[in-house]
Amino acid sequence: MSDNSSASTFISRASLQSDTARFANRNGDIMFGQITKTPARNKRIAASLTALLISNLVAVVSLVGISTTQALACACGCSVFDVGGLSTPQEQDHGGRVFFEFWDSDQTQNYVGSSRAPAALNSDKNIDTQWYNVGFEYTFNRDWSVFVRLPTANRSLTTVTGIDFPGSLSTFYAADLADLEVMGMYTGFFSDMSTGIMFGLKFPTGPYTTPGFDRDNQIGTGSTDLLIGGFHRGLLTGDNAWQYFAQVMWRQPFLYRDAADPQGFFDGNGGVVQSYHPGMQVDGAAGILYNNWYHVLGFDKITPLGQIIVSHRNQDTGTGADPFNSGFDRVMLSPGIEFTKVLDEANNRVLKTYFDIEIPVYYRANAANNAGTEGQLVAPYLIRVVTSYNF
Repeated sequence: MSDNSSASTFISRASLQSDTARFANRNGDIMFGQITKTPARNKRIAASLTALLISNLVAVVSLVGISTTQALACACGCSVFDVGGLSTPQEQDHGGRVFFEFWDSDQTQNYVGSSRAPAALNSDKNIDTQWYNVGFEYTFNRDWSVFVRLPTANRSLTTVTGIDFPGSLSTFYAADLADLEVMGMYTGFFSDMSTGIMFGLKFPTGPYTTPGFDRDNQIGTGSTDLLIGGFHRGLLTGDNAWQYFAQVMWRQPFLYRDAADPQGFFDGNGGVVQSYHPGMQVDGAAGILYNNWYHVLGFDKITPLGQIIVSHRNQDTGTGADPFNSGFDRVMLSPGIEFTKVLDEANNRVLKTYFDIEIPVYYRANAANNAGTEGQLVAPYLIRVVTSYNF
């Protein structure tokens, strides 16, 4: 069913029904299913599960390490894109989804502690990265789904090398596949799939020896990472127009690969094998969305949202790391919007495009003079675009 009248019928089927699920769906469909009215006891259980998950993650973080770090191969903490937005499954989700993601980060501002610092303190001047990710997700039933993402990155690094003359700048380029992620998700706690946990692995499929790049700004980390997360969502108003959501994701590297110094050709360490242990990262997001804006500008539905995103990175270690200038705590505010077009209701064919911009309002970067360089490069904003097709 692809004509406008059919789409209109599909979108308005559950309009103004207080016990109808109209959650934005990351799998690309606008599925409207009856939410089982949850007793207060079950709601308390859901909140307790979410609090328990977050508290356990914090406890694990304190055991793993209590110092702070830059986001390794992401250079800007790109795993922050794993949280926030309209990215949780919904009741009656089933079948597959293919998606394309574009992430953009242009790191130009040097930070020491919680303040901007002179660019002259940092030998790195600019790290500009665009990520082009493709992925697939399949929802088997109300309880289980699987998620696969393969990123590709284009990155340039401008840094002081002194190759031509003391203090001269050089720019290096890298474009390659990055690290593959495979995750499972369990959403069987409640019939409306409002609470779930995620778990999986990131594999070291991306390059981590590209000449000219330090280990902490390679496209690949050279590590295998454990991924654990959770989410919860709910209604703020009885007509489902206003909703809230919360998510958390923890990444812990646990297998590491040593490599020859990729900058050895100009720093005198050619052929010297170095260790590099990326630090862990925890990202969390909470926000609200408006879910009652239908038939606007030719779309069947438009969903605006506002969210706050918090990140913490632990310190990098190893002979190829810079523990003095790695590690951060960050708070970002992020407005976002999603556009939905129903292509074929009968066969659950829906196209969605989501966009947000993430603006740091607080940043605290670990920084100390290490071999004449001090500080971390910070992007003044991050951009995310996601287009998905459900089938």
